[in-house]
Amino acid sequence: MKMQHQPAARAAVMSDVARLAGVSHQTVSRVLNNHPSVRQETRERVLRAVHQLNYRPNALARGLAARRSKVIGVVSFDTILYGPAATLLGIERAARAAGYGINIVTLERLDRSGVATAIDALSEQSVAGVVLIAPMVSAAVAMHGLPTGVPAV
Repeated sequence: MKMQHQPAARAAVMSDVARLAGVSHQTVSRVLNNHPSVRQETRERVLRAVHQLNYRPNALARGLAARRSKVIGVVSFDTILYGPAATLLGIERAARAAGYGINIVTLERLDRSGVATAIDALSEQSVAGVVLIAPMVSAAVAMHGLPTGVPAV
């Protein structure tokens, strides 16, 4: 028996919500960002459309528009050790509670070159910031003087 391939349903986008609610995409954006200048009736109509379409904001698109994602980059070494593993878990929980995700880069060697490469890779992903889990002084020293426009600790 030959099975036919059914195309996957397209996920709703902001313009779909706007069309269903009878508003502009800017109004949908204002509602989703809790902007105070939206009438209550309009807000409710947009939220009904969001629910009806099962709309989920696209984090990638939001990150492109803001030129900064809701992702924190974490650079770590030897995550099988209790200290780095426990620290990573704490970072992940705190990030999630604040509405952020994390992206982890695990280094094989903690040296200036490895740290610089990891931070460059994370910077290219427009992370909001970088956390270096540095179980050795040499790793923390590798952070100093690295050119980056991304907040780092």
